[in-house]
Amino acid sequence: MWQSENMSEETVTEFTFFVDAEQFGLGGYESAALAADESDLHEAGVYNVDIPRGFGNDLGDRIPVRVTGTARGLKFYARLLSLKDPIQLEELERVRAAALTREDR
Repeated sequence: MWQSENMSEETVTEFTFFVDAEQFGLGGYESAALAADESDLHEAGVYNVDIPRGFGNDLGDRIPVRVTGTARGLKFYARLLSLKDPIQLEELERVRAAALTREDR
């Protein structure tokens, strides 16, 4: 788990990405997530990434990766993961839209 000490004043929200366990286990998604260092993540608006460790078959074929950040940060992280699942993309846009609406108030 990585967490930034300094959160911005922008509205912060959470989203759980479900990534393919096989790719994750081979280092695919975890490596992609590490393509950005902590300062890149913080600058993009990502403040916390929680990737479960020591998972077994109990999580099935998808690994939950919980990300806390701004709407911009969540979109940045989705690009790092090369997210293509249409259902997850739709849900991500709903969460981002809600966060952006809260920022406007």
